[in-house]
Amino acid sequence: MKYAHTISWVLFALLGAATVALSLSSVSAAYLDPSADLIAGRYTPEEVANGDGEVAKALSARRGTAAAFGLSYGVLLLGIAWGPYRRKARLFPWLLAGTLANALVILLRVPLLDTSFGLGAATIPLFLVVVAAVFGLLARRSPTSS
Repeated sequence: MKYAHTISWVLFALLGAATVALSLSSVSAAYLDPSADLIAGRYTPEEVANGDGEVAKALSARRGTAAAFGLSYGVLLLGIAWGPYRRKARLFPWLLAGTLANALVILLRVPLLDTSFGLGAATIPLFLVVVAAVFGLLARRSPTSS
């Protein structure tokens, strides 16, 4: 497939850029507008904390910490995709491994917490990384890859 490698690195780069954008949005909600920081899509940290300001701050801080890790993952993914991976450095196994680790921890909430809230945060990136990795494998096997 002639353009498999290009499709692969573009998908990785788009996933990295989307992760950065969503993480920045989450940082904004957690730190700049806690009333918009909805828990389970319905409750603000203040409502969950029953008026205890310290608990509400802790809930927003947890969201900020999660967003910070998401942001760093997105920057790393974007940097690898745009830099060495684009130049055919064959780093997709590492990109896949990082995404699998992220997905597995998120998916653990089903058996351990008995909730499926937020599974899209694991399954959507995992699906896109697997698709990008498949294109990377196709490019690796194709003698006329771009």
